[in-house]
Amino acid sequence: MGKRPVFSVAGIPVTVHPAFFAVILVLGLVYLQTPLYLFTWVVIATVSILLHEFGHAIAFRIFGLRPRVALVGFGGLTSADSNDAGSDDFTPARHIVVSLAGPLSALFLLGLPALFLAEANGFDPWTSLGLRRSLDPAEIILGQIVYINVGWSLLNLLPVLPLDGGNVVAAIFEIFARDKGRRIANVVSIVIAVGVTVWAFSVGYYLAPVMAVFLVGLNVSELTRAQGDDADRELGDALRALLRYDPVHAEQLARGVLGRRPSPARAAWATELAAWARLAQGDPATAHHLVVTMPPGGSPSASIRGALALSSGRTAEGVATLAWAFVHDQVVGAKALAALAVAQSGQVDAVVHELVLMGPTGLQAAGTLKDLLVYCGHTADASRVDHVLAVATRPPA
Repeated sequence: MGKRPVFSVAGIPVTVHPAFFAVILVLGLVYLQTPLYLFTWVVIATVSILLHEFGHAIAFRIFGLRPRVALVGFGGLTSADSNDAGSDDFTPARHIVVSLAGPLSALFLLGLPALFLAEANGFDPWTSLGLRRSLDPAEIILGQIVYINVGWSLLNLLPVLPLDGGNVVAAIFEIFARDKGRRIANVVSIVIAVGVTVWAFSVGYYLAPVMAVFLVGLNVSELTRAQGDDADRELGDALRALLRYDPVHAEQLARGVLGRRPSPARAAWATELAAWARLAQGDPATAHHLVVTMPPGGSPSASIRGALALSSGRTAEGVATLAWAFVHDQVVGAKALAALAVAQSGQVDAVVHELVLMGPTGLQAAGTLKDLLVYCGHTADASRVDHVLAVATRPPA
């Protein structure tokens, strides 16, 4: 369960996490010896970040969405459900508007007015953070406002994800390369963050590289997750291709995933799908080779082992193994392919009889077999399951 909103403004719920204030206090440690200025720092930072997030929120609301704001460890997060009733498709152009609305709100409503006021009074807001005793209190407070609302806003406009500027770049790429724009922006973000690291070291800004390395890590992690999502989608497509009797396409998809060095679990499933595809194409030898040479960290399902046994003429072994698979295999996709193999081999009756012998779990698995046969379009075989079960479980006269 998520946290309940602490308060709301104009109907926009705001949740505040304790870590938010902890980070703000750490960033204001320069004022530790002057509690008054530490207090003004916390207040100004909180108000400024809220203004930034409400810039995003109001833009969301203009587009018909219901935003919500959260103040978290490293700043704020404004989100909205793009499927809200009555909203149009949330286009890349709208993403750009929403992304810019946050930093520009803080910059123009607080940052630039404070900067002009400081300069009009002869203050240098960029040096006031040093907290020299000779500084006027107004100069220190104006410096805090400028540092947060000008400095942080400009930083947020850097074309590096997950900063707002990075989200703008991702949306622009989405216009020209839909569904791949964010990944392109991830790569651009990594290159820019590395460049910032090199530059910061060269000029002696040793805190900037820490943030840059953090941003590089976030983008590398997001790219890795995206590649995994691609692999899962392609493996799902390969399974569906097998179920609609298109093993050639299924094998192409499975081998495409294998060629990109997926995780061990994905590699094992891709290898098994490739084996099913070879089996469906009348090549049990290659299917067997794929199964026995499966990458480390994975093991073939009982479903594929049972299907291979049937294709090799070891009927009793195949029937027993497939019955065991319907009870114990964890991957539903493997069971669906097993149901297809049972139907195509004409062993529905034999497998159901084996399941009956396995007791209540076997009877439950027989129901699963029936459902999968219906799903695969083998309705006559599904009716056979009911018939065999009725005969096998009929009490003696």
